Amino acid sequence: MNTFEARILLKNLLLRIRTETDGRGRFDGAVTEDEVAALKVAVAILNSLPVAPGAEGVPVIQVQSHEAVLPPSHDLVAQVDAQSRHLNTSIFELPVPLHGARLCLDFGTAMSKATLVVDGEAEEHEEIHVLELGKPGDQEEVSLVMLVSSVFIDEEGRLWFGQMAVERSAVYDDGSRLRLDNIKRRLSEDGLGEVVGPKYNPTSTSVTYGDMVLAYLMYFNWATQQCVRGLGFPSNLPRRYAMPCFPGEKMREVSHQLRRFLGEAQVLSDSFGDAVKLGLPLLDFMEAVKQVRSAPRNYAFVGQDLTEPLGAAGALLSWRAKVDMIVLVIDVGAGTSDLSLFRMAIDPAKEVNDSRESKGTARGITEAGNYLDNVLVEFMLKKAGVTSEHPKAVETRNRLGLAIRDYKETLFNEHSVFVTIPGVADITVELAEFMALDAVTNFGSSLKRAMQEVLESADESWIDWITANPNRHLTVALTGGGATLPMVKSLAEGFITIRGQTVRLIPALSFPTWLRESNPGLDQDFSRIAVSLGGARKQLINRGGEATVIGGDLRQPPRLGGYYQRGQ
Repeated sequence: MNTFEARILLKNLLLRIRTETDGRGRFDGAVTEDEVAALKVAVAILNSLPVAPGAEGVPVIQVQSHEAVLPPSHDLVAQVDAQSRHLNTSIFELPVPLHGARLCLDFGTAMSKATLVVDGEAEEHEEIHVLELGKPGDQEEVSLVMLVSSVFIDEEGRLWFGQMAVERSAVYDDGSRLRLDNIKRRLSEDGLGEVVGPKYNPTSTSVTYGDMVLAYLMYFNWATQQCVRGLGFPSNLPRRYAMPCFPGEKMREVSHQLRRFLGEAQVLSDSFGDAVKLGLPLLDFMEAVKQVRSAPRNYAFVGQDLTEPLGAAGALLSWRAKVDMIVLVIDVGAGTSDLSLFRMAIDPAKEVNDSRESKGTARGITEAGNYLDNVLVEFMLKKAGVTSEHPKAVETRNRLGLAIRDYKETLFNEHSVFVTIPGVADITVELAEFMALDAVTNFGSSLKRAMQEVLESADESWIDWITANPNRHLTVALTGGGATLPMVKSLAEGFITIRGQTVRLIPALSFPTWLRESNPGLDQDFSRIAVSLGGARKQLINRGGEATVIGGDLRQPPRLGGYYQRGQ
């Protein structure tokens, strides 16, 4: 254990101590193995310091299985502070890993996912590990393979992440304090430099939303590395990262920013270690960020970006089966809905893979799961009779906002949800009445318009190819957390008219056959882990291909670009 990590653990240990009437500090519960290691580091440092004449020497530290008794003085931490200002930058000294394994990170608005794929001797013999992030995140009851994307700053200035952030913020159910649940959107809304307000940050330490994005990515990276190392792989394993569809220069800008954040997150997670899940002091985090940025660094282990539809499309294909179809991927997440059109043409017998994305069809819209969250909050306020003039308007809105994701899930799964708003009202929302709202209808209409725009922006030969044969159709693949919403499922049904031509729509299998055969346990989570799974595979669909389709053939030969090359 490095002294940087030991310092954080010791500070957290002291924060857990309460002072008894006899003046001694005590706390209930077990001392963790990491805290014991931190205490040993501290003792070693103190033993190396000169002792003034007449001093009693190093204080006695007793460690028991269920209770620890410590001197109430904070001098111990002060001594460690003086000698522990160095980051753990050992990742830059590791040898470059051998080719054949890679990560894909999918930083989500609501949940984050990561997949590790190891190549076999043949392309069809992939070893797929959807990382069980729920284990290091202590949230297996929420999800085994997804990490809650939340940050909370408590009254003592400590950072909490994931499900622990949700649980810590629940103490303030009066709405007086808010949790950062939607920080990913700051990447796309130019809000990274905006200062976090007092409802979210009760301390005098000024932090920006960019700092909070980095803090969460540090935690996400830490959980990912816990899983990666458990599988026997080094921490500098090459990684790709998924992101929404942005137009032109915005795509490059956000990609560059996210790439730097992910590199910094690796150094920070290595430096803080397990302290990231024990309530990390905000001041220590900000000091570490300054150190990370004090010198230029090359984060070579962070690869390039891929769009969310591209990653999802990569999860659909088996390299063993012959495929010839056109697929529209619609990935409905919490923050954005992203769409793109793909030609999937594979013939294993002839060793041909002409799968590619249609140039210019990738696009994203902001109508997504969070949009429905906001609509549901407003509808609940209306049903409860809470107007802007109501004395508990702000408190009630904040209270509902903290739990709205759970309410929405219950509503769509059970077709109704009962909500108690203390001091205001008890209300019941029925799914049918919610679905009838104009705002909800508009959500479905926005997705339908985006779908229409994507198909009309493709070269006309793509639609011509489908309509030239009555047995052909447009396959619609729905992924993301919103894939099962009624208005989303309807996008893959019936017909759509493109430039006067009628195209039949067929939904893709909710769980691809090739994965059902090789990884059946991923069935329930596939729609949400498809992006990271497809993005980590050796073979990826060519991005933004120039080709047009005529009679099933390509006018131009396939071209592979950038890091989407064989073996990368």
